[in-house]
Amino acid sequence: MKKIILFLGTLGLFGLTTVASAQSSDQYFETGGLGYIILSSMDHTVEVSRLWNGGFYRGNITIPASVVYNGETYNVVALGEEAFEGSTLSSVTIPSSVIEIKRGCFFNVMGSLSAINIPASVTSIGEYAFVVQNLTAINVDENNPSYRTIDGMLFSKDTATLMACPAAKSGAITLPQNTKYIANYAFTFCFYITGVTLHEGISSIGCRAFWSNRRLNNIVIPSSVSHIGPNPFAYCLALDNLTLSDGNMHYYLDGMMIYSAEGDSLLSAHKSADSVFLPNTLRYVNGFGLNQNVRYVNVPDGVTTIGDETFNGSTLVSIDLPNHLDLMGEGAFAYCSSLTRVAMPSSLDTMRKECFFSCENLTSIDIPNGLRAIPPDAFNSCTSLSHITWGDAVETIGEAAFGDCAFTDLIFPSTLRSIGLAAFPSYNGMADMGRVVFTAPIDTIEPEAFTQRQIGLLQFVNTTPPVTVTMPEYGEDWGCLYYATVDTIVIPCGTLDAYLVDSYWGQFADKYGEDCGTDGIEESAGSQQSAVSVYPNPTSGQLHINTTDQHITSITIHNTMGVRARTEQINGDSNHMTLDLSTLPAGVYYLTVKSGESTTLHKVVKME
Repeated sequence: MKKIILFLGTLGLFGLTTVASAQSSDQYFETGGLGYIILSSMDHTVEVSRLWNGGFYRGNITIPASVVYNGETYNVVALGEEAFEGSTLSSVTIPSSVIEIKRGCFFNVMGSLSAINIPASVTSIGEYAFVVQNLTAINVDENNPSYRTIDGMLFSKDTATLMACPAAKSGAITLPQNTKYIANYAFTFCFYITGVTLHEGISSIGCRAFWSNRRLNNIVIPSSVSHIGPNPFAYCLALDNLTLSDGNMHYYLDGMMIYSAEGDSLLSAHKSADSVFLPNTLRYVNGFGLNQNVRYVNVPDGVTTIGDETFNGSTLVSIDLPNHLDLMGEGAFAYCSSLTRVAMPSSLDTMRKECFFSCENLTSIDIPNGLRAIPPDAFNSCTSLSHITWGDAVETIGEAAFGDCAFTDLIFPSTLRSIGLAAFPSYNGMADMGRVVFTAPIDTIEPEAFTQRQIGLLQFVNTTPPVTVTMPEYGEDWGCLYYATVDTIVIPCGTLDAYLVDSYWGQFADKYGEDCGTDGIEESAGSQQSAVSVYPNPTSGQLHINTTDQHITSITIHNTMGVRARTEQINGDSNHMTLDLSTLPAGVYYLTVKSGESTTLHKVVKME
């Protein structure tokens, strides 16, 4: 998930994610300036894809009906999710081979593109597929069996559902009398619409249906409306007049907040006071997404679910979640840049992806004891997050869960069994991470888990190395320490050979030290072992290091947090070295001694 800058300002895109294709590299190819993903090798079908190099499409785009790859002809049957997101386009030609235009395909498209023509072959169109800066018309072939155009807007064939309004459409909108449903995101970023008349007979208003309609200042919800999706008026900054028609039996209005008639669900709170006290009847909460007034919300104990994107992009500062909460939805607190504190109850057992994505001022988090899985991107880009308490149940950490967080010390719980792809990387150059300690055997650590981290001390209790995937096309070293550095890897006593013969872990032969005890007992690593003695241990000051055969070349000292306390480079032919540790605080230290091709690790106790 990443923050996207919209085409008419610097409003962050909240709640929509950039698709990172899960297909392997042999399913993706480029030809004629377009990227494709093979959908079916048997049926020879492909979809137009985002460019995997991170680039954007530009200019006039003509999509062919078929393409040739590796001598095989494939039919182009779909335009993929967010395929053209962020592109700058002048025109697009869609062939009659295309039957599906997927979710967000033309989201956040800039340039002079003012009209999109949809052929008769298209029978499926995803949500927010046409959010284009200068788009004034979505034209549908009159022979299309599923869709039609009315006044430049996209409707279902029977006009019962408004699918999408072009972003550059302006003025007041009047919908056909037989329109009953306003789809999710139908009026997304229609900045120039000044009014929409919702007639009696409309029964459904979708999720974020009027997202960021900046000039919309008045809405009357008909009595016929029986379904309102979460946060339909998100970031409608001018909407100060919201009315619910008499006779509506499904909802009630309290100020700008829309509740279910039963009082168990909050659906919309696009504006509010800075402190909000919700009624005790609630079980489900949503609707504060992009609210620019709220600072504190008192959520009653009866609430069991915080919905998707509930506080997404709001100005929330602090929150205590209720004692019976068991589910937090996708992106529930994402982009809450003012959030500094959140307290989660032990009852919480499910957290959806991107829950706290880019909460830039969140410094610490306590994981509830009932939570077994940290989902993908859960705390990604929480750049101030430096402290975490794991609880007693976490078994899996998902992909990019803690990307670019500020941890300098990680001690994982004994329950942990797997770490996902790019779970703890640094995104902005090399970043120190003093100590990474596994307190129980870990089964799997996916590639790039610690990319661009400078790890002082990495400690395993595995008697056999953890599995980390490697892919030859990315290089044999494409594993969990890809583009990372590590000073010392501590492994259990007697396990060195198992690590050295491993196809991935064998490359770190000069980093290992075997942990054979806690009282100054020597641990050794490397393809050759050297007899090294360290004394006195414990010591209050001077420490002597002797080798019997090879000369000492360097000595490195780390504290138990993995922070490097001292490094000595020796340029000579000495088999003896004396260190003065008197200036170091009392405590336990790891001493790494390199002599010849051997590296030995020693625990040293420094006394007052």
